Amino acid sequence: MQLLVAWTVLRTFAALGRLEPVDEAREGIKVDAAPAAIVETHWMETGLRTRPWSPSKRIATMAKGTRLLVRGQVASRDNNGCKGKPWYAVYPFGYVCSEHVRPGREPPATGHALAERLRGDRRLPYDYTKVREDGAQMYQSVDAVRAGVAARGLSEGMNLAVARTLEVDGAAYVETVDGQLVSKSAIGWLGQGSAWQGVLVDSASAIGPAFAWSSRDKVPVLADADPKAAQVGLLALRERVPLLEETGEADPDRWWKIGEGRYVQAKHLNEVVFTAIPEGALRDNRLASGDDQWIDVDLGEQVLVAYRGATPVYVTLVSSGKGSPTPKGNYPIWAKVASMTMANQDYEDNPYMVEHVPWVMLFQGHNALHGAYWHDQFGKRRSHGCVNLAPRDARWLFEWVAPALPAGWTGYLPADLERSVVVHVRDSSLPPDQAFFQERPIGPPDPEEEKRKQEEADERRAETAAAPPADLVPAAAAGG
Repeated sequence: MQLLVAWTVLRTFAALGRLEPVDEAREGIKVDAAPAAIVETHWMETGLRTRPWSPSKRIATMAKGTRLLVRGQVASRDNNGCKGKPWYAVYPFGYVCSEHVRPGREPPATGHALAERLRGDRRLPYDYTKVREDGAQMYQSVDAVRAGVAARGLSEGMNLAVARTLEVDGAAYVETVDGQLVSKSAIGWLGQGSAWQGVLVDSASAIGPAFAWSSRDKVPVLADADPKAAQVGLLALRERVPLLEETGEADPDRWWKIGEGRYVQAKHLNEVVFTAIPEGALRDNRLASGDDQWIDVDLGEQVLVAYRGATPVYVTLVSSGKGSPTPKGNYPIWAKVASMTMANQDYEDNPYMVEHVPWVMLFQGHNALHGAYWHDQFGKRRSHGCVNLAPRDARWLFEWVAPALPAGWTGYLPADLERSVVVHVRDSSLPPDQAFFQERPIGPPDPEEEKRKQEEADERRAETAAAPPADLVPAAAAGG
């Protein structure tokens, strides 16, 4: 049985290995026989590197207890990175320092990252809560609770991922997934998130309008494309309807026929429109290797479509940026993370925090496609700039986009963005010359840009701190 499991894992990993090719012979990497066929990580987080030395790019991370199949051993070329100890070459790619792992007996677990946390009908990998009061205290340990020494104060509306509840001297607390303690009275439970889920698409779907979902509850259906026509029905929130015939050229005069004698104003619909492969969304090198995935995000309709080549595969509703609009452009996914805590940057003045956001794919700077467990407004703009997905949609997309992270893996950072799946972000509600352009650079946050924003924030805060209180400003000078 163990050999069968190991063979299944090896076949899965073989499909991923081509994502991070290394010409070991050309680079002088000699892989010898290893003393162990399976190794297990024993650090809280262990990294895989592109080459068996440091510095070299870290391309993946794994949680403690993750098991890996070993294909060989590489002697250290110096004392950097592994203190002169050997490196293990592992499947599906990369190298891990032998000091960071130990021999294992059981084969690697099968399945996807976080899947082990989704037994039964669970939609989310953790139990999530919302902080209900400003100033709620977070403690690093039971001893810290007893000593009254808080690690930080929390703001109302912050979200925590909870591992368990416990009592400290008769008072109820929750312990977060990261081991922090918060009074149970200060939080409220969020449940399993939205039950919304998109749909798989018929491979025969043609380019152009396909169908739509109603954007709110009780959308009126009229007998003709005229606001004065008789009402013949109502659509429930996110009810799916066909798009049979369009009339009118611009809102509010644009209508869709959805059936015989049934018309709906276009402004009440999230329209799904399949498109040809846009320039820059699918490079020739990826098509040649069979990596034909790309993702279309239409900010105007709040619709996401996952494609393989010219064929749509999956469609759903999203929530993109509202106060901070999601940037338009072609963006290769620069990191996949099973779950991560998102919070305001140091240069942002409004504090927020959402712990262990699941199924995260970062595509531009801090902006990501990710699961959102704190709202059910998919189909409307709502986020800080990211593209929010309902839990089931986020999981489907995360596991679909190559590479699908194996069980125990916590992150993947492609060494070459030329091979990464592209997120094409456009806004169909704008004129053609404004609907799409490369609004921001690709890849992770630019350190120089982050430094500039921090310096601007420091100057702004210093000016605010130096300004006299409003009640001390003379009346004659306060007019402006």
